[in-house]
Amino acid sequence: MGLWLYRFLLFLAFPLIAYSGWKRCRKADRQARQENDYAPIPQCFRARFGWNNQPFQKGGIWIHAVSVGETRSIFPLLTELKAQYPDTPITLTSGSTQGAQQALRFAPIPIQHQMIPYDYPGAVQRFLDKIAPKLVIMVETEIWPNLYQACHDHQIPLVLANARIKEKSFQAYRKWGARLIANALNQTQLIASQFTADTDHLVALGVHRDRIQQLGNLKSDIHIPADLAENAQAWRKDAHSDKRFIWVAASTHGPVKDSSTSEEALMLNAHRALLKSTPDALLILVPRHTDRFTEVAKLLEQSDLKVAVRSRGETVTADTQVYLADTIGELMLWFQVGDVAFIGGSLVPFGGHNILEPAALGKPVLSGQYHMNLQALYDTFKDDNAVSIADDDIQLGEQLVLFAQNPEQRQAYAERAYNCFKKQSGALPRFMDAIKPFLAPNPSQTTTEK
Repeated sequence: MGLWLYRFLLFLAFPLIAYSGWKRCRKADRQARQENDYAPIPQCFRARFGWNNQPFQKGGIWIHAVSVGETRSIFPLLTELKAQYPDTPITLTSGSTQGAQQALRFAPIPIQHQMIPYDYPGAVQRFLDKIAPKLVIMVETEIWPNLYQACHDHQIPLVLANARIKEKSFQAYRKWGARLIANALNQTQLIASQFTADTDHLVALGVHRDRIQQLGNLKSDIHIPADLAENAQAWRKDAHSDKRFIWVAASTHGPVKDSSTSEEALMLNAHRALLKSTPDALLILVPRHTDRFTEVAKLLEQSDLKVAVRSRGETVTADTQVYLADTIGELMLWFQVGDVAFIGGSLVPFGGHNILEPAALGKPVLSGQYHMNLQALYDTFKDDNAVSIADDDIQLGEQLVLFAQNPEQRQAYAERAYNCFKKQSGALPRFMDAIKPFLAPNPSQTTTEK
């Protein structure tokens, strides 16, 4: 597929793309009006077409992170960029409204923010005119041919950071758009790949080898707040749970593909098995998407378990068996509180999520069998026997019983997970060194778009 065919197909898909974007932005706007802890997304829908009347400083760095995980992963990068280039404005775009919430509420530095324009030439050009960046950083697998072409035409350096090409995407690119993808990627100045498998996939797609630097996984450079352990200990004390076995089920999903069962229902099954041998065990349940919080709360209310819900201000008592952590921005707290962490999106065929955060805190890591989205990362943990994999909820329940009853084994898994995490750290300083040539001092002053 060539660029002109891609543009033609994109033109044909315009009504569907516009309706989908409008629907998501309308939902986000409604949530912002109804929920105090949900930040409004200014110009949400109009910005998708490059129209945004907010004032933006020009001449800075534009970073794009599509959703929740990618946005959280670049917070250390944002902090480091601000430290090294304090006078350079930083613009962060999001591809999902959930990612926008992470950016607007929890970004560690002042940012300019909007939703990323759809990959139509006019929309992309309007946004580039608006911010006139000196560097564009796209995170992970964000490959937008029109955007890449526009940056190339205007001689704006573009870097693909933390690049990963999972096997399913690799096969799809080869089948349907190898020439288009290769042309786009060869318009970058640098591709910072995560693992050898990602580098091999990029080369096989036709990317020039001299554009690729294998720098590691930026997600491994995790900032741990100094007061995290103290806050977690205080929460346990307030919840009268100092000596309870607590496990966290994070980033759980609803039914995926042909499955009719939500991952939360599978978590409850595993927890019931655990309660038979450890009656005072507590499950902290953290769904992946905020728009499912109400749905999950109803599921818990219909269960036979005793439940407390954080958003309602309900506290954990000695009788509480499940705590629904239906807030955002607190996941690291729950990982620190827990004795064991299960990472969701893996017991249903979604493909898994980042396992580095609990590992960084020295927690045993559990996962389901579906982790193809992060296969290279998972392989490093499996090679070191640093993650426990369950095929179904029955096996997960058995693993939880084992960890609850065997502190020594729990500690052994925790140490292996932490050591595996530590081996992968250091990607951030390597990446900062790699982009220095594109951020050389510019004598001209930044201006503000009115």
